[in-house]
Amino acid sequence: MKKHCKILSFILLFCLLCSIGASAKNISIGLKFGSKSPQEIQLKNNSAFLLLLGDEILFEVGETTLKVVWAENGTISVFGQENEPPLYIYEKSELPLGVFPADGGTLLIGESEYRGGARFLHNEVGLTVINYLDMEDYLKGVIPGEMPYEWPAEALKAQAVCARNYALTNYDKFKSYGFNLDDTTQSQVYLGVKAEKESTNQAVDATKNIYLTYNGEIANTFFYSSSGGHTESSKYVWGGDFPYLIGVDDPYDTSREWTVPYTPDEIKEKLAGIQTDIGEILDLEVVERSPSGRIIDLKIVGTNGDYHAKLEKSRSLFNLRSNLFTITKKSDNIKPVTVITSKGLEEREISTSILTATGTITPEAGTPNEYIFQGTGYGHGVGMSQYGAKGMAEQGFDFEQILKHYFTGTILEEINE
Repeated sequence: MKKHCKILSFILLFCLLCSIGASAKNISIGLKFGSKSPQEIQLKNNSAFLLLLGDEILFEVGETTLKVVWAENGTISVFGQENEPPLYIYEKSELPLGVFPADGGTLLIGESEYRGGARFLHNEVGLTVINYLDMEDYLKGVIPGEMPYEWPAEALKAQAVCARNYALTNYDKFKSYGFNLDDTTQSQVYLGVKAEKESTNQAVDATKNIYLTYNGEIANTFFYSSSGGHTESSKYVWGGDFPYLIGVDDPYDTSREWTVPYTPDEIKEKLAGIQTDIGEILDLEVVERSPSGRIIDLKIVGTNGDYHAKLEKSRSLFNLRSNLFTITKKSDNIKPVTVITSKGLEEREISTSILTATGTITPEAGTPNEYIFQGTGYGHGVGMSQYGAKGMAEQGFDFEQILKHYFTGTILEEINE
């Protein structure tokens, strides 16, 4: 076993741990956990490794390649050279096993490259694999996954602030797993070093430690793709009422229309997916729209009762891009109407309205056999529209103006602790 207690390496790690010290400056990202936990994983870097238990440095390992192996008995073994005894055996603990590059550089965790270091916890089926790093370095792997790197610099800066705020306000989302956030859309898309671009890194650096606040508190900076021309108030989406998350006009959003058809049987199948049975589908009725025009109460009428899809439920139930839509009903069956002829009363099918001595008779369709959802926008609509931010940036607005447009009454503050 190689134990090199090089003072420089310890200083490098000490500086790293201090720079990502406890509050807003460090973050742990779950890369593999739960059913996706591996039983072994390889680590590589260009220098030696430092092994830690929690924040306590154990020793330095001279190898540049390590293999970390899970065992059912609650241990994690760290191996260097092939066919050699383990360099270290970790006993299951609430403290994570840490493996950091001794020179503070990047490392490969499996096949992907990351800044910071790796942490491991023992779970029932394998290794919980965590990337532990500085918040600003984390954002460099997030922004290009959330917004195209070719977009205007001011839009990228606005996205960087939103992502920084989101990370902090959702900091303990995965606390029960032993880390802060994961690397998917359940948190924010995080792709590590391979995704980094000069433009997005510059956006992070230019907004370093800058947060959007409201009345001295870190704001919830939700974002999404497109507003469809008007953002939404949070109370019409999730029920919570925030004074800075209110709907505003969004004239710079260049949203495209979308169309999604559904048959009654497909709607019935969607309801079955949420354990709801109202019999055969007879009709869809829009009961209420929000001030922005989004449907917040959609009644689905069935032979055995009704179901109300409220707030965001209509969008999620039908897998629609947004709930800013209209519904066109189509029917091949026209209900017959009773008309007076020379032979007396007769039932006839008419395809257009006709004028009679007693007034106009309009054909009445039978039960619709198709519902056409036509809408605009993409996402929940609360907070910053990314396409809207792009449009504003192209018109000369800076990132502060963009953020204040979407988050009413907020201010930007630099927070270093």
